[in-house]
Order: sequence, then structure tokens, then C-alpha cells
Amino acid sequence: MEETLSFHPLLIVVFLAFITPIALSRFKKIRLPIVVGEILVGIIVGRSGLGWVAHHDAVLDLLAELGFVFLMFLSGMEIDFKSIAGVSGSREKGRKQPLGPLGLGSLSFVLTLALSTLIGFALVQAELVTNPWMIALILSTTSLGVVVPVLKERGLSSGRYGQSLLVAALIADFATMLLITVVIAALSHGLTLDILLIGVLFVAFFLMYQFGMLFFNRIPGVRRLMEELSHATAQIKIRAAFTMMLIFVALAEGLGTEIILGAFLAGAIVSLLTTPEDAETMHQLESFGFGFFIPIFFIMVGVDFNLNALLDSPQALLLLPILFAAAVAVKLFPALVFRLNFSWRETFGAGSLLSARLSLIIAASAIGLRLGVITDSVNAAIILVAIITVTLAPLIFARLVPEKEPGERRPTIIVGAGVLGMQVAEQIQAHGDLVVVMDDDQERIERARRRGFEAVVACVGAYDPAAEDYFNRADRLVCLHSDVEKNYRVCEFARTTYGIEHIVTRVTVPGEMSRFEKLGVTPMNAATDQAMLLTLLTRNPSLYELLTRTDDDREVCEVIIHNKIFLDQPLRDLDFPEDLMVLAVRRDGQLIVPHGDTRLEAGDLLTLLGPYECVEKTRMMASN
Repeated sequence: MEETLSFHPLLIVVFLAFITPIALSRFKKIRLPIVVGEILVGIIVGRSGLGWVAHHDAVLDLLAELGFVFLMFLSGMEIDFKSIAGVSGSREKGRKQPLGPLGLGSLSFVLTLALSTLIGFALVQAELVTNPWMIALILSTTSLGVVVPVLKERGLSSGRYGQSLLVAALIADFATMLLITVVIAALSHGLTLDILLIGVLFVAFFLMYQFGMLFFNRIPGVRRLMEELSHATAQIKIRAAFTMMLIFVALAEGLGTEIILGAFLAGAIVSLLTTPEDAETMHQLESFGFGFFIPIFFIMVGVDFNLNALLDSPQALLLLPILFAAAVAVKLFPALVFRLNFSWRETFGAGSLLSARLSLIIAASAIGLRLGVITDSVNAAIILVAIITVTLAPLIFARLVPEKEPGERRPTIIVGAGVLGMQVAEQIQAHGDLVVVMDDDQERIERARRRGFEAVVACVGAYDPAAEDYFNRADRLVCLHSDVEKNYRVCEFARTTYGIEHIVTRVTVPGEMSRFEKLGVTPMNAATDQAMLLTLLTRNPSLYELLTRTDDDREVCEVIIHNKIFLDQPLRDLDFPEDLMVLAVRRDGQLIVPHGDTRLEAGDLLTLLGPYECVEKTRMMASN
């Protein structure tokens, strides 16, 4: 008799996905990750608990598999290739240079993998597990999805320390993803030439990326057409992203390799091809994933959790504390390489935060369970280790590494103390901002100091202790060398080593502007921008005067909302100074024209107009 599909189990799971974040928001002191809550409620209603949701359900199994694929896809979208390609510093003038983020991250992961492999073989010798390679890679994972929000929340995502942690997590995510795929292929097909088929995925990745660059950038009108078809009913960008994801998943499946790598590479292509104008599309994709598919996957992980297998196995009960200790050790000891650049507190903080595991360790364990190299009891132990590490790691990190003060004045760095550099520095300082001038010419720096600027002699294109503190605190940089290559080295160093997001530079060769744009830098060329400025002056003389004059007390300023008292409140109810006007709100790359009933969210970028005192007071209030 044909089995009838029922939506009742799906209703239970979707309701739990809805209610879990609300319930967790009531426990502000513990701050349990939502994903952990989803796994726990899955355990409660699954086969280890009340049994309300069946262990195998056709609808839920399909949606959970889609959630699994979407999770890997979004993980690929998180890869910042600009950071991975970061410079590691050069050695000049005999000065000892610290390892750059790429060097630290690579060395830390190699040591992690070596230590995990030793532990994997030791566990096999102790007859606690059966496959050393799978356990080694499971222990080597980290959680980029935990590292990124923790650093952003504490104001540490910029600066050399934050960038080093981000790159270390990126490398661990990408390398373990690739190695897990290789090990699974070897376990499934043996050490045959079939393993080389994994290379076909990377060939497809390269060809699809090149096609995307050609299609979007070289064929006239394509981007305009995509924008026109991105309205409510067509949503062509969302359709394109889903198509890309399923192409690579189907290709991986056809090649006999694990689909996680295909989904991951598809997400990486989307990350490479998107521009700042596509921020809303990225936000919509995250909404699709974390709003529906991914919670179903994690709740079903809890539903499938076999507590009885763990409790009935003395071997698995012994393995649980051993796995937890190993999971911490394989991150903490390799993280000692961070001591080459940072303090002991920052070093141990790095080890603790990188020891957080979540999505990838659960995914790898699920694959191992499916292949039969991991038992139900070991899988249960691994899930518990993930829950414990992802809960404790951010708490320990918060105790070890202090967050940046939200109200701290962050300098704008002007690189190049020539005539133009001094003019820009004066204009920015006239708006009340803190300015630091840097140049490798002692005479220019002395002239800048005589004019009242804080100025530093520094070799900005490479590590220099004299500039270290300023770069760690800066949120903006203006580079004004006349040499294009020198400008590029400075911008690349600031962007990839310190994570300074807002960088503006002068580019004297128009053909080189795209090179800087790919780096995430805003280039300015006098020849091409002159017409735009003249047009602005012709059509909007009052606006141009408002933006450029500094001899009155009016100020146009952008402020990021952090203060919780402003969140989810209509603008009309906020206690802003009376003489202040909110001109615009930018949220996730989307420009919002503000009204009285516009409600603010954390991270909103407000453009303010008003007297300098009012703007500065609002800046302090918003950041507190």
C-alpha cells in the first residue's frame, strides 16, 4: 500500500524553528547559539525524546538535505578571497616582520591537522574509533559562522588580530572541506584514479567563474537586464544563485564525489561575482537559508540523535570527554603561533574561539555515519562536543579578549604627505575627524607636524611598528601616492592585513581602476570624476556647497547604529537633538528614505545633517 505523505511532522518542525529563537532570546546571560537550540529541541521531539517526529520522514528528509546543501552554499558565500590572498609582509631594512594573517592561518592549520592525525591514530589504537582520517578531519574543523559574528559583535573584525583570526577560520573551513571530500572519495571508491574526478569540480569552478565575469562585465546591457528582472515576481538573481548551486551539486553527485564541495564551490562563485550592489540579493539568500531550510536540517540532526546508543556504549561514553579534550587541544596548541605577533591573552583567545565547531563538524559526522565509518554512538558524541564547544568558546574568548570601546574615536589615515595629502587632511580634520598622516619621507612628516597634524614616519606598504596601533584602530584610509603600484601595495596591505573596509585612493591611470575595485577599494581618477563633480555643481549647487564647505558649523556625517535603545523604534520616537536631520538609512546595501515610522535595526548606517555638536552627540549615543 502506498505511503501517504503528511504535513504534520513538517508543521511541528517549522513551529519549533519559529519558537526556538524567541525562547532563547529570554536567556540573555547564557546566549546559547540558535543552532544549538534547534538541535536540542530536535532531540526533545525526536527518537531520543518524545518521538513526535519520525526518524525517517520523506518530506523532512528531502528538506533537511536541501538545508544541508544550502548551509554549505552559504558557507562558500562567506569566503572572502581578498582576505585569503592577503600579503604576509615583506622583510625590509633588516627589520623583523611578524607573520601576516595568511602565514599565521596556514601554519596554525597545518599544525592542527598534524596533531589531529596523531590523535586519530591513537583513538584507533585504543579501539575507540575505526577510521583515523575521518576523525582527524572532524577534529580539524572550525566554525567560520561563529568566528565572524563574535568578532563583529566585539568590534574586532578589523585590525591585524581580527583579520588573522578570520583568515585562520577561512583556511580551516576551505581546507577541511576539500580534504573531507578526498577522504570520502577514497573510502567510497578506494585509492583509484576516480579521486582525480574531484579536480573536474575545480575546472568547472574556474570555467564558470570566467564565464560569469565575461557574461556580466563584457556583454553590454547584461547587468542592467539583471537589475530590471530583479523585481518582486522575477527575482532573477535569486533564481540564478539557486541554479548555480544545483548545477554544482548535480555535477558533484554525477562525479561520485560528496555534494558538500559542489555546494561550497557554487557559493564561492557567487561570492566572487557579486558586487556591492548585490548586497540585497545576498541578504535574501541568507533569509531563504536561515529562515526555512537550514533550521530544518539542524532540528533533524537533533531528531536523528541517538542518545540510547551513546548511553548503552561505555566505549562511547569514554570517548566523549576524550573527544572534547582533543577538540580543544588541536586548536589551542597550534594557536600558540599567534604569540609571534600578539599577547598571551590574545593567543589563548584565538585558540578558544577557533575551537568552536558547529555546521561542518556535524555535516562531516553525518557523512561518516552514512558511509558506516562512524557509529551512531560516536556520531552522538561528536554532536555533543559541537554543542559544548560552540557554547563555551565565545564565552571564554569574551573573558580573555576585551572588546573595542564603541565610542572610541577611530582615526582616518592619510598616506602621502604631499600637497594633495595635506589638503585632504585639512578638509577631513575641519569636519572634526581625527586624522593621522603617514609617509616614509622624514621631511614631509616634519612639515605635517609643524602644521599641527599627528604625523608618523612609516613604511605603510609593509609592517611597521610605528604604524601598528593606528592601523588597528583606523576605519578609513586615503592613499594619495602618485605611483599606481605603490598605491596598490598600500591599499592591499591595509585591506587584507588590517581589514580596513573603507579605503579611497587616487589612481592616475584610468585603466587600472578595476584592479583596485576588485580589491574592495574606491578609486578616484581626476580625469573621469571631474565631469561628475561639475555636473553635481551645475544641477545641485546647494547640495555641493553643503557637502564641501567646512567654514560653518553644519556637518554631514554617517553613523552606525549599535545602541540597543534605538533598535526597533520609530524615528519620530527617538531622542535625537532637535536640530538634527536624518537624510538616509542604508541597510544591507539598500538605501531607505527615512520617514517618521521608519524603525532602525542594528548595523543601520544613518546619514545625518546638523550642527557639529548635535552630530557628535548623536554619534556617541548611537555607538554606546
